[in-house]
Amino acid sequence: MRAEELMDVYAGARRRVAGKGLPVVTLLDGVFDAGGAVAAMRSSLIDGLASTPLAEFDADLLVDHRATRPRITFHDGSFSSYTAPRLAVDVLTDDLGNQALLFSGAEPVLGWERIAAAFGELLDDVGAGSISVVHSVPLPVPHTRPISIRRHGDDSGESIGPFEIPASFSHLVETRLTEAGRDVSGMTIQVPHYIADSEYPPAAVAGLEAIAADAGLAVPTEELRQAGREVDAHIAAQIEDNPDAERLVAGLELRYDVDAPQLAQRSTLVAEGEQVPDGDELGAAAERYLRSVDEAEGQQPKDQEK
Repeated sequence: MRAEELMDVYAGARRRVAGKGLPVVTLLDGVFDAGGAVAAMRSSLIDGLASTPLAEFDADLLVDHRATRPRITFHDGSFSSYTAPRLAVDVLTDDLGNQALLFSGAEPVLGWERIAAAFGELLDDVGAGSISVVHSVPLPVPHTRPISIRRHGDDSGESIGPFEIPASFSHLVETRLTEAGRDVSGMTIQVPHYIADSEYPPAAVAGLEAIAADAGLAVPTEELRQAGREVDAHIAAQIEDNPDAERLVAGLELRYDVDAPQLAQRSTLVAEGEQVPDGDELGAAAERYLRSVDEAEGQQPKDQEK
């Protein structure tokens, strides 16, 4: 089954990018989008750079609308401005004229293998270059340290797994492209687990910086950086005078500094000789902290949380 049978490919855009070996960025919804990083990165790229459609899948048939719940506006007694889900490949162009392909949008509910194959066929058709596939997951890391991004298949020598996780369409795309011998770089953005259900702009900034390095794009990030500073200030205010939260973060900082000395210096929040809380204590502290945050947020309007 050819790519054109599953998606509309725009001939004019295809002619303009064919043979250029453009880098490819893949930002797809899935099981996790910790910190809203993938969604924020996608918005920044499409809104901040010039964007031209190259190919579009029929999202109306392929996407589970009940799971993704598209947005619609209600104003003065009427509905309008329905935002339909989208699964597409776009050509991005930055202010310097650098270009890349972006495969992004809602996760399809059907035809994963066929769509992944059609996407690979499209990349072959236009002679695309290296591919970056980005995910974000919640992990026990502190928000007070630089966001870490783990490259899949790196040569660090560290053995992880094997273990099974719920698969996303994005995982399958990365797997099939790698199996086909393409130059694929999978990246997992590690987001602090205790704020993974909220928007965390620093995670998106870290991902965009990695994309900029891989794809050679000049990516706008200042708006996200400012939002990140505001979020960090909000988190700091919530943690202040909360011993459970301070103990949680201090323990995560110490473990981060031991596990990743190249990314951060040793934490000074745990005094020398002080006993570091074990995993059970950290888990209990996390539960108490998150419960206290939920209770506090329940007492204030949502627009005051940001």
